[in-house]
Amino acid sequence: MRKPPPKKPKRPAVTPEEQAMFLAALDGVTPLGARDRIALPPAPPSVVKVVTLPPTVKLAVEGNGQQYTARAPGVSLSQVAELRSGRVRFDKTLDLHGELVEPALAHLREFLFQASREGWRTILVIHGKGLHSEHGAPLREAVHHELLGACSGFVHALATAAPSDGGEGATCVVLRGGR
Repeated sequence: MRKPPPKKPKRPAVTPEEQAMFLAALDGVTPLGARDRIALPPAPPSVVKVVTLPPTVKLAVEGNGQQYTARAPGVSLSQVAELRSGRVRFDKTLDLHGELVEPALAHLREFLFQASREGWRTILVIHGKGLHSEHGAPLREAVHHELLGACSGFVHALATAAPSDGGEGATCVVLRGGR
């Protein structure tokens, strides 16, 4: 059997003396004729736009340590071969050569968002071969890690560029969507 909820105590009644004191305090006061408040318009939307990365996609990666190819599910090997051959015309090129890793990755993300908005289909990312670095090619590895990881939702296929486009110092990327 259920217990009834506890009853809230009632507010004590105002005594006639208290009511008289209240009315005496308000003696000579006239009520306002209308509200004196101004209605504020709603706040404008924030200027800062929050942009989120598309969901990551598991790409099939092949490579020998120097040259890489990666493709999303459903992309044929012939499409990747065409990309690697250098017969692709690029809509835009991003040159990160000589930049530090963190600012370069920020530029890469911005560039991918812009490419998505503008409908670019193929891009060339120049990252350099790492010849002037003490530890291999940190920028190239960071760009590949970003394209295969957090930004993989943008990528339809990618391949190390043909020698005429920069070879191991550049990566050709075919983006999802586009025109």
